[in-house]
Amino acid sequence: MRAVPESDRRLRIVTPRFGEAVVGGAESVARDLALRLAADGWQVEVWTTCAVDAVTWSNREPAGTSADGPVTVHRFPTRIRRPPRLFHQLSRVLFRLPPALRPETLWVILQGPYAPGLVWGLAHAPAAPTLFLPYLYHPSLRGAHRTRGPRLLMPAAHEERPLGLRSVARLVDAVDGFLYATPEERALLESTHPAAAQRAWRIGNVGIDPPPDTDPDRARERLGVSGPYLLHAGRAATGKGLDELLDAVTLLRRNHPEVHLVLAGDAGAPPPAGAAADPGVVRAGRLERGLLWDAIAGATAVVVPSYLESQSLLAVEAWAVGRPALLNAASPALAGQAQRSGGAIVYRGAAELVAAASALLDDPDRAAALGAAGRRFVETRYRWGAVLDGVRGLVEDAGRRAARRAG
Repeated sequence: MRAVPESDRRLRIVTPRFGEAVVGGAESVARDLALRLAADGWQVEVWTTCAVDAVTWSNREPAGTSADGPVTVHRFPTRIRRPPRLFHQLSRVLFRLPPALRPETLWVILQGPYAPGLVWGLAHAPAAPTLFLPYLYHPSLRGAHRTRGPRLLMPAAHEERPLGLRSVARLVDAVDGFLYATPEERALLESTHPAAAQRAWRIGNVGIDPPPDTDPDRARERLGVSGPYLLHAGRAATGKGLDELLDAVTLLRRNHPEVHLVLAGDAGAPPPAGAAADPGVVRAGRLERGLLWDAIAGATAVVVPSYLESQSLLAVEAWAVGRPALLNAASPALAGQAQRSGGAIVYRGAAELVAAASALLDDPDRAAALGAAGRRFVETRYRWGAVLDGVRGLVEDAGRRAARRAG
């Protein structure tokens, strides 16, 4: 493959949220990718909003241009604060209507983050390869059509009703290439929108570099956990399976009262005022990156209960430090990761999750063997060198298609 000339090593990344404090799989991948490309000599700009949380899109960061290490970051204010309950009700009504009657324009604006200045800026910016992610939000759904130059999309797609919207079909039509997380994600998008099969693509959007050493004892001391624990880290959005996980832990503790569940990230936020505490659950909130690695390394297993995933970074990180994962088989991407890695037990429902967790608690050798298999998988499949090579090739292929489109 011909290398992308140094003068052409430019990439504009458009994402709803960006920064070290942002919790979210796709957004975390975007930041890691931006920093890696910049370290490899690319000129990387990130176009994003001033929002940090994905619930209301409230402006938290200052608008304007700043730097995240070698990456230039342009932030634009959101103009509408999303009302979660009203938006949920609108979504229920919208998806009950025939496609031709759906108020998609209104839905896309309220889905947000609605930052018209970002879209206007893209329309007037010089032509450059631009990577949009994920597919679901206003900057991608409206910005891709206005951007000059090769248009790439990292979909972060999974089985959900918005994937079939006509707005998404138009986005797919506008894109010149796709950067997928897993083969299952590619198969899903191409089956939903066949036009995607006619575009350039690569699979693999993130590499994993675990720290050279971890300290599980430090994590136990900071978290206040002395016995075995399961770990879940991530968001607490609908479809993430948190309620099922909590039910499973209640059942698990009947026979294993010594086990705890550590919840980190947004999923570990304190419960609403007046809500009863969950016995055996440690709500750790957002953990500093080094402490999170320590917590992963000390866990009996990490648990990914989500039904809606394009891939699980938490599982990959667990495998990188030799720990197994318990993955929800209802997600095709998670089931595929488990099969390819040999580092996980899949389950369906709370009862199967209890049985899987019990098996690892009762047989530490099995947990170690699964973790070792996962580590070998990560060492061969999640290398940054391969990811960067894939991005270079995708930019090149998409550039040729964009030239034909422009001509």
